[in-house]
Amino acid sequence: MPSDIPQSVHGEELPPEGRFTVSVDCEHKEKMLHEARQGSFVWRSDEPPSLGGEDNHPQPLTYLASGIGL
Repeated sequence: MPSDIPQSVHGEELPPEGRFTVSVDCEHKEKMLHEARQGSFVWRSDEPPSLGGEDNHPQPLTYLASGIGL
């Protein structure tokens, strides 16, 4: 899929070999509640009661599916 961001905006920010690393810190909080942090961003995931959670946040697979779409 072509990018709608002009090359002049992001061209020099990408490593020349086309690879980079993203690091995310993940922590188990309680039951099925997990928290992830990357820089100043924080997000949480949970599972429905049928899987031992409280259904207070999106399930982990929801984040995976949305990441593919973004």
